[in-house]
Amino acid sequence: MFSGCTENNNVDSLIEDLGNENESISSGAMDELVDMGDEKTIGSLVQVVLNESMSIEMRKNAILALGKIGDESATDLLLGISMNESENKHLRMASILALGDAGDEEALEFLRGLRYGDDGLILYHAAYVLAPLNGTYEVYGTYGELPYPLTEEQRSYRNNVGEIVSGVNYSKFPAIDDNSSRGVGYVPKTGYIEVMTDVDPGTSDMDEMYRIISTEAEIRGVYQVPVRFVYGTFSFA
Repeated sequence: MFSGCTENNNVDSLIEDLGNENESISSGAMDELVDMGDEKTIGSLVQVVLNESMSIEMRKNAILALGKIGDESATDLLLGISMNESENKHLRMASILALGDAGDEEALEFLRGLRYGDDGLILYHAAYVLAPLNGTYEVYGTYGELPYPLTEEQRSYRNNVGEIVSGVNYSKFPAIDDNSSRGVGYVPKTGYIEVMTDVDPGTSDMDEMYRIISTEAEIRGVYQVPVRFVYGTFSFA
């Protein structure tokens, strides 16, 4: 007789726990809400996200829960937050990860429209969720993986990537044809160090170039450094 009321109270209690400072409590609440995943639960989570009087932590966790539920009814909300440059940075990053969890490739493609002038961490989050999708240019080979956002590995990579690129001795790279071009740089929109050339280097040359870059990265405590070999004339603006 009172099951509906009890269920609503349970959802309300779990929603409240999303803002708990104890990560195990907030994470547990998120998992339970995701397991529920019904229309009422989704509606409650959306209301939390839209309520600016709620804490950023609670709204962020509600966003992440919506992404894990993966219902398309929340896609426009998540995409709108992701693309809004005036929105809170932490909510934007959570929304981008949520879109990645939801797996709507059509929505994810809109993230390619983020401007280079945007916050570097925002661009990195977008790069992370876009990495599994086909890019807009030919990729000869991919080595390493982008570290998960906001981990210590990701911070170390982003903090050192400039020195890694500048520290590599490119004279040790395998020679290329006289009529070919090659450039190396960090590309914020993909998150990768990219070696761009107009000819396919071949597996053995890519292996050697990656070894050289990886050695420089390991000097700075970065392991499994993410590198892509891509087609094109180089420009890292």
